[in-house]
Amino acid sequence: MTGHEESAEFDHGVVEKSGSTTIATTSTILSPEEDKRLLRKIDLCLLPILAVSYMFQYLDKSALSLTAILGLREDLGVSGSQYSWANSVYYFGYLVASYPAAALMVRLPTGKTIAASIAGLLANRFFLGATEAAIAPGLGVLVSMWYKRSEQPLRHAAWFLGNTFAGMVGNLMGYGIGHIHSIPSWKAVFAIFGAATVAWGIAMVLTLPDVPNKAFFLSKEDGEKAILRVQENMTGIKNNKIKWAQVREALTDPKAWILVLIQLCSNIPNGGVASFGPIIIKGMGFSTFSTLLLNSLSYVFQVVFVLIATIGSTYLRNTRTIWIAWGFSVSLAGAIMVRVLDPTQKWSRYIGYCLLLGYVCSFPLNVSMITSNTGGFTKKMTMNSMIFIAYCVGNIIGPQLFFARESPTYTSGFLAMLVCYGAGIALCMVLRFYLIWENRRRDTAAGNVVQLVDTEAINQADLTDMEIAEFRYVY
Repeated sequence: MTGHEESAEFDHGVVEKSGSTTIATTSTILSPEEDKRLLRKIDLCLLPILAVSYMFQYLDKSALSLTAILGLREDLGVSGSQYSWANSVYYFGYLVASYPAAALMVRLPTGKTIAASIAGLLANRFFLGATEAAIAPGLGVLVSMWYKRSEQPLRHAAWFLGNTFAGMVGNLMGYGIGHIHSIPSWKAVFAIFGAATVAWGIAMVLTLPDVPNKAFFLSKEDGEKAILRVQENMTGIKNNKIKWAQVREALTDPKAWILVLIQLCSNIPNGGVASFGPIIIKGMGFSTFSTLLLNSLSYVFQVVFVLIATIGSTYLRNTRTIWIAWGFSVSLAGAIMVRVLDPTQKWSRYIGYCLLLGYVCSFPLNVSMITSNTGGFTKKMTMNSMIFIAYCVGNIIGPQLFFARESPTYTSGFLAMLVCYGAGIALCMVLRFYLIWENRRRDTAAGNVVQLVDTEAINQADLTDMEIAEFRYVY
């Protein structure tokens, strides 16, 4: 997987052109041929590990919604409100563990922290959430260590698509497992998914690298080059010390809070869809096994939305916020279709359901906004924690808005979706104009000059984006 540069191409050390200001590095740079060779090798060896890891996380997390139509609610006597809380409690565990997990990734090897999260899964939903809290933030940080800012959206999409692949495979497996009669089908789902996840966790301990120069698939020389090729990011390298000044800076950074709000706007709907998706589809008039197949097909739509947005933001410079807003717009149209179309038009309403999943493209792009625009390792981990706390809060709130008395139309839940999607579009525009304004302010301060910077020294110093006058934001 190769990508065009979102900043100017390396041409005699130029790493960024912003307005009338040109920023160039005085550090050693790789030849274009060597850069592409390393990128291909990293893509082939690292991205499959990240994608499969996220796939198993999603399989475990989504097993409850899958088993909801395979007899779990009836066998356990679970009421509508109890089912909502069973989904929400996962995110309480995730919420409690989010910042401790981030602190551990500062102190400990990042790859091993993620691997421990995969292997330590427990059946209890709270502890399932707690043990998985390091996975998605950790994968985001790994991408920032290995890839240039312009390459990151597609690579975040690559591991995030493990999520959608899990949705497709999980529902197809559920279709097959649903025909098992020796034990209740829902029990077989938990047993099979859980065992596979633990096995992958063990494999991850052996394969997932903590930092580029310790990767099993790179020679010592290539490991050093892998660090050298991303020095233009000026976002720092792995640092084992928690810097409290960077924590405070993250908590007072306006762009961090705008991203938190955008994350809330996408994950309140996500909490409802992830928990009640199969129930909503079945309520449109489809049989149990047809619902499993149709729910699997809805993940194909998610793949398309994510690929369109991340490829578009890679090839069209500074369009990430526009693509996030586009995803919210598609979701808005889909939610309106499901809510207002006549119940007899089940196929049209199903298409609307698939379209309302457009918001999923915001997840990898939101993570890329953090990893590409944040200097300082502690600040990056703090901002990662902030958006994943918002992810948890949104997914806790979402299921609570789907009231059992409104099944299967869930009018309140869909109204909440409409509000969130509209707010998300507005917030994307606020973030875009804020970052454009900040870049122009820095250009004005620099003047019409070529600024020479030692990017290697900046990365070694672990400075934040606010401390680096030459830093320019992508939007």
